[in-house]
Amino acid sequence: MTNLDNNHYSESTDNKRLKFLNRASKKFSTGDTLALFAVGTFGLHLITFFLLILLYGSYAQLNKKPPPSLVQLETGKGIKVTPLGNSERTPQVISRFVSDTMTLMMNWSGTLPPTTVEENAKPIKDKGIDIRERGLRGSKITSGAWQASYALSEDFRQEFLKKLASMTPQGVFKGTTQVVLIPLSIQSPIKISEGKWKVKLIANLNVFDQSNTTGEVIPFNKEIFVRAVVAPEAPVNTSELAAVIYQVRASGLEIYAIRDLQAENL
Repeated sequence: MTNLDNNHYSESTDNKRLKFLNRASKKFSTGDTLALFAVGTFGLHLITFFLLILLYGSYAQLNKKPPPSLVQLETGKGIKVTPLGNSERTPQVISRFVSDTMTLMMNWSGTLPPTTVEENAKPIKDKGIDIRERGLRGSKITSGAWQASYALSEDFRQEFLKKLASMTPQGVFKGTTQVVLIPLSIQSPIKISEGKWKVKLIANLNVFDQSNTTGEVIPFNKEIFVRAVVAPEAPVNTSELAAVIYQVRASGLEIYAIRDLQAENL
């Protein structure tokens, strides 16, 4: 090989080396960037996939655990509970709500519901609650009935109180008359739609006064319509009236209609 050929070969080799150095000094090409992005994205997908598997395993283990059935109160007392939806209530709770509400509303003793041991031994006379409207002659209902009326829906309460006042003997507030509701049967609640039930109440109203000590019996057979509502949270410091309202609505239920129960439905 001649010197000319050797020089040409040497220059060709140097040029190739220089090209390599020049190419190495340049930034990544668009194709290289897309390839790295694809690899990175694939890696992230793999990591996400494994995290989802771990999360699914945690949920599966949680689903196998039975729901909590015991709640501890601030007093330290434990009570058993049943998991229910927002608009669900047990038949026992509905029946107890109807019984307690109607008993408080229809028992007219002429004395205030006792709140202390002293009042239980020596009841305070019930002066009644006047629900009269302006320009109209006044009429009263008992304090217990007024308290229980907060278990009624607002659109039903006002009209029912007027009806109740017309039924209440004025002798109740003079101490000469007493009326006692005696429930004979409270049938199991019948669900009529989501969060709504009807309950059949078979009862008697026994009316006692000075002229009839044995008592007059008046059938009180009603179909009571109940629906689920949000139970209010009672604050720590509250008035006596607010405490009564919270108490009667603590079951998360309200009565939105009452109608006479026909003989064929008894």
